[in-house]
Amino acid sequence: MRRVKSHFELFSSQADADTIDASIRKGAVFGGANLWVVFFAILIASVGLNVNSTAVIIGAMLISPLMGPILGIGYGAGVADTELIKSSARSLLLFVIISLATATLYFLLTPLDKAQPELLSRTSPTIWDVLIAFFGGCAGILAVTRKEISTVVPGVAIATALMPPLCTAGYGLANGNLSFFFGAFYLFTINSVFIAFSTLLFSKILRLPPRGAADDYTRHRTRVWVAIAVILTVTPSTYLTFQLLRNEVFEHAVSTVLNDSEAASKWLILDRKVNAAGRSVNITIGGERPKQDVASLLTQLLAAAGVKDAVVKVRFSGSERVDVSALKQELQRDVYQNTVRKLDEQTLRANALERQLAQLQLDKVAQSSLIQELFVLFPRVSAVTVARGVSKPSAEAEIDPDVLSVELAVNGSEPFDSARIGEWLQTKFPALHVQVLVRPVVDAQPAATAATPEAAPAPARRKRSR
Repeated sequence: MRRVKSHFELFSSQADADTIDASIRKGAVFGGANLWVVFFAILIASVGLNVNSTAVIIGAMLISPLMGPILGIGYGAGVADTELIKSSARSLLLFVIISLATATLYFLLTPLDKAQPELLSRTSPTIWDVLIAFFGGCAGILAVTRKEISTVVPGVAIATALMPPLCTAGYGLANGNLSFFFGAFYLFTINSVFIAFSTLLFSKILRLPPRGAADDYTRHRTRVWVAIAVILTVTPSTYLTFQLLRNEVFEHAVSTVLNDSEAASKWLILDRKVNAAGRSVNITIGGERPKQDVASLLTQLLAAAGVKDAVVKVRFSGSERVDVSALKQELQRDVYQNTVRKLDEQTLRANALERQLAQLQLDKVAQSSLIQELFVLFPRVSAVTVARGVSKPSAEAEIDPDVLSVELAVNGSEPFDSARIGEWLQTKFPALHVQVLVRPVVDAQPAATAATPEAAPAPARRKRSR
């Protein structure tokens, strides 16, 4: 048991209290390099969110100095230093104002006004964000209090994501979208409060000595305000998490019931619109019109699946009360999807043809280079013909699709080692089957005799891996 405790012991690697205090106070300072860094970091994060670049957003989070004032607030509360709390809070407030102003100005000027997925993901915080902020803050204060330099703080900056929510809030202000602004700013508040709270908690666990001259009443009031801040911050996120889970359960139940009902019936669901927040399901049915009330049937099935407050509306495409506008939209959507699919298929075929053309061009270059090498290495060769194709040595043999055929015209009547050339070629082109044909050219012989090709023994074919 003692050995297990030694693995979790924190105090042996902990820096002295004065070093920890100086480090945290230095990071909580507003002005100088920190002011410029936060300005550049917010611009980088805004660009990353605007073009949906995760790597750029991570880079902005790594260089952001926003963590310093938040740690200062939590540490000041932990060591009863009200002056440090006030100065850190002022620094954080000024950092936030500068960040919001910079992000708002950027999104007012940028021509790209579409909300990208990276930006949308910062508008609906949940209880999971609370947990990330708390545990990230715990890791952050532990890293700050160690003797050795740690890489944990940059990781905490990425995990808790302080910069992107401020940029998203600036986007909401620039576009007049208050739901984006409040959702993103609430996420920033969650991260700030729970990083500070975890810092306060570990300041007590690590037994950091008091630094302020606060009396018992001030310490009690500080604890009360911390408790109020934590409760006010976590309550909305708990409600949002409940709504998120409730909507996911609704969507899953509706999808399962509709798919099972369609598979067991003679009708087809042409269109479905599921509104989890409004608890409504609107479907369009085609095919044989069922005798039973489909809306009542689906409502009962959803109730059996645990969704008892769903409002189901069914429209039949073959009925007299056809919603022509809705059907036109469905047809337009189908035409669009078919067009996109055909364009994708044509693009794939075009890419395949381009690759084949490029390969043919490479083969021509390789064959030209091979011919020049043959003339240089074998002076007796007077003519070379290189062909790439298929071969079928006999009626019983299989077709070989990868054959390199080389025909050589050789001057003189002396023996010519075609087998050696075949081995050399096979080494250069191991993926092909090489055939070498030698045609002797002798001046004393008649032209008809000299032109008769003589098949030289080709080297043994190497078995290729298929």
